[in-house]
Amino acid sequence: MKVLYNYTPSFMGINKETGNSNMQQNEADMNYFMNKTMELISQRAEKEVPENGKFAPIAVSFQIPETNNKAKVIVAYDEINPKDFRRLAVGVQHKNSDRLTMNYILKGTKQEVIDYLNNSDSKNEIRKLIEYLSKKTDDYYSEL
Repeated sequence: MKVLYNYTPSFMGINKETGNSNMQQNEADMNYFMNKTMELISQRAEKEVPENGKFAPIAVSFQIPETNNKAKVIVAYDEINPKDFRRLAVGVQHKNSDRLTMNYILKGTKQEVIDYLNNSDSKNEIRKLIEYLSKKTDDYYSEL
């Protein structure tokens, strides 16, 4: 099995109260996690991702409020053309599994990935994808 990413827990559990069912608090938590994730992954990509060639993939993850799932935003080199391209991906993983449900979002240069991460519309796109993948992950584990 080929590992395509490194898991880096960057701020798991901050400001998350176990058992909190308050919808407004969950929304605030999700907004906080998304803002922090976009900020951290952009900063790490700027520092850790080279312009060309292979590198150790980077990831920022957080516990999705009111679920048993973790979300990951991953920047890795493109397997087909690692010399010129980087990939941005989003994944969701159930707490009791090694299975990662992942979608690629963008393939481009380092600067294109960073520009996408710093675009305010991108946060909403990534959030929608995380929510979709989280629901699919929940559906998968509810059938087991």
